[in-house]
Amino acid sequence: MTKFNGNEGRLISSLEVQELKRPHHALENSIKARGENFIQAEFFGLNTFKKLIDPLGKDCVGFRVYYGAQHEDHDGDEVIIGKGKHTSRLIIVPVDVNGKDISKGTGLKDMPASDDAMAGGPTCPSHCN
Repeated sequence: MTKFNGNEGRLISSLEVQELKRPHHALENSIKARGENFIQAEFFGLNTFKKLIDPLGKDCVGFRVYYGAQHEDHDGDEVIIGKGKHTSRLIIVPVDVNGKDISKGTGLKDMPASDDAMAGGPTCPSHCN
């Protein structure tokens, strides 16, 4: 099995970024027609990344980004989760050298679950310039 070393993926130009975004943006009308919120992007802050990975030390060599979804109401100033329209969201999970998601596990009966991943960043088009 191939080991991960932290050099996976590749850097791309801003032109390639635009080319990769174009097909998704072309789906905006059909996504809205299905009654879903259209999300162009999500923002995740460096401080939040640090809170996620600092406790892991050298165990974390990268991240896996999952696609997820939940119902969200975007009509007011604040997003209301659990109500509203189907909304695609990103979930960012730390990964170890063996390609395994790093999870501290769920909490026991009376203990809270640990903070193993990142989600819920501010979305575009609502919070973009």
